[in-house]
Amino acid sequence: PKLPDVEGLDTFAGAAFHSARWDHTVPIEGRRVGVVGTGSSAVQIVAAITGRVRELVLFQRTPQWISPTPNPAYGDDERERFRTDPDAIAQVRREASQMLTDGFANIIGDTDSPILQMIHDMCVSNLETNVRDPELREKLRPDYRAACKRLVMSDGFYEAIQRPNARLVTDRMVRIEPEGVRTSDGTLHALDVLVFATGFHVDWFVRPMRVTGRDGVRLDDLWAHGATAYMSLTVPDFPNFFMLNGPSGPVGNFSLIEVAELQC
Repeated sequence: PKLPDVEGLDTFAGAAFHSARWDHTVPIEGRRVGVVGTGSSAVQIVAAITGRVRELVLFQRTPQWISPTPNPAYGDDERERFRTDPDAIAQVRREASQMLTDGFANIIGDTDSPILQMIHDMCVSNLETNVRDPELREKLRPDYRAACKRLVMSDGFYEAIQRPNARLVTDRMVRIEPEGVRTSDGTLHALDVLVFATGFHVDWFVRPMRVTGRDGVRLDDLWAHGATAYMSLTVPDFPNFFMLNGPSGPVGNFSLIEVAELQC
């Protein structure tokens, strides 16, 4: 887990933890909760807890495009077809995989792709249709095209951030104090719980292990200025050392399971 580089990180008097190390002993019902970050984890957390807390403050550095995720229930006729024809379920999986590969993976580098434009238009429509307050809408609008960053998927985030007890803060965090977070406009945002949904050290592939290769070469030394590998699987001078989802292995919006299958 990666924590933000902000003054006073250890001075907060309330409970503070990274989203990947959630402290389930800390109650959030009826409390003032701050969430730092706007990636997939932050969006899921905001959608899940805003209805339970007294106040939700989301600290946003970079707005994200939010893709809707329609997930309709299967009807009785469809469920009966799945029961009687096991291949029908496999066909659903094949169609979804083909849609992702043909409709996204194969054209991700084509800036003129009509499919990428369709994805962008879908995200714009999702924002403009579901966020009523024009000022909040513009704060949530990214200044880059959808799919330039990893898309965030959510059906509940826009609804949650518009609840009366939710606030979006876009001023820069300058200091964490015992009572809360101080932002660049001088405001102290008083909080009881602080959640860092601030991502991970994504280049720390095998940390904290120490890997030593041929003639005593150390992987930490080889990767001191950036992690590299052949086909994301192997590293020169490290025989019998193989990785899944190594450098350049995790890819965008795609399934790590499918990537690992190909690497295996």
